[in-house]
Amino acid sequence: MEFGLKKLRKLTVAIIKNRVVMTSKINVSVLISLVFFVYGCQGVVNRKVTPDSLETRMRQVLLIALEDENPLLRVHALESLAQLATLDVIPKIRSRLYDPIPAVQFAAAIAVGDVKDYASENLLQRLLASQNVSVQLAAGYALEKLGDQRFADWYDKVLFGSDEKLAGQACMLLGKLGNTTGRTDSPEKLWKVLRASKQLPNVQLQAAEALARLGDESILDELLIFTNSLYASDKILAISGLQHIGGTDVFAVLTGLTDDPQIEVRLAAVRALGDLAEKDHIQFVRESLRYSDPDDDSVATIRVRSLALLALGNVGGQKDGSLLFDAMDSASRGYVKVAAARAAIDYIKRMRKAAASEQLYK
Repeated sequence: MEFGLKKLRKLTVAIIKNRVVMTSKINVSVLISLVFFVYGCQGVVNRKVTPDSLETRMRQVLLIALEDENPLLRVHALESLAQLATLDVIPKIRSRLYDPIPAVQFAAAIAVGDVKDYASENLLQRLLASQNVSVQLAAGYALEKLGDQRFADWYDKVLFGSDEKLAGQACMLLGKLGNTTGRTDSPEKLWKVLRASKQLPNVQLQAAEALARLGDESILDELLIFTNSLYASDKILAISGLQHIGGTDVFAVLTGLTDDPQIEVRLAAVRALGDLAEKDHIQFVRESLRYSDPDDDSVATIRVRSLALLALGNVGGQKDGSLLFDAMDSASRGYVKVAAARAAIDYIKRMRKAAASEQLYK
């Protein structure tokens, strides 16, 4: 017998109020499933999240995060807003160049460089004299993105220096600056960094990822070495490098990493596969949105759920927009909300591109 929704709702209410004699011994699990179907699934089925509504929510979340008292959330918001590069958000990004926290200033300088905000030039010039070297490096990056040609050797001192953090940042910035007429020797410098005697593994990995970003396919073997690291963070950065290279060999490696024993690595690999991800990969990502760390580590739980959201942005289908929207709900943790917003940017671009292609071939 097939019930209509109204009849099923009445039946559920009756059961709850003990108006039905449960002679068939309906167990609690069945009752819970019935209630969920009537009151839970119906809402999901009826609610439609469009790219426009998702974008509105995404912008709200990122702009709120940009003002959050947690500087790490401000950093993540800046990284995401730089992907939008719209006229309404650029002044908001620029304002964070005044942030009291150097890490936020660093992210803001990179962001204004990426969006080519020429109105930031004077402030960036002042940041070159910052007492924080990381901020100096980021200011130089931004000014070079704006056309300033003074920084050809700007990163050399820290690139070959003993400070692991600064050397890694310099590698990353060289990779982001790309191969330009003013920078033809970046691959040569990065190879020297990678092969330096007693070089730290983290700096080697940053150099390898930067070389991949520059399109140097000869770095593949080095990246593959890091995919065998014991540390998930190493594997994830190596996956980022592999994604820049692409090709059938990389596809095979990424597919293999979707079976990695570390869930963070599996999610990063699926994200890197993008449109090449298979149905079971996508379902794994959806299930990971509800991940709970077996040792009740809340930080690990948030990290995995955030990675799952980022992956969903790259591989999710039309119906997955509601999952991203729900993850930006006010009840979600700040990190999860910002990760969902960042994922929404990728998701919206994919959905609109698909819609445009469908319209083109009609």
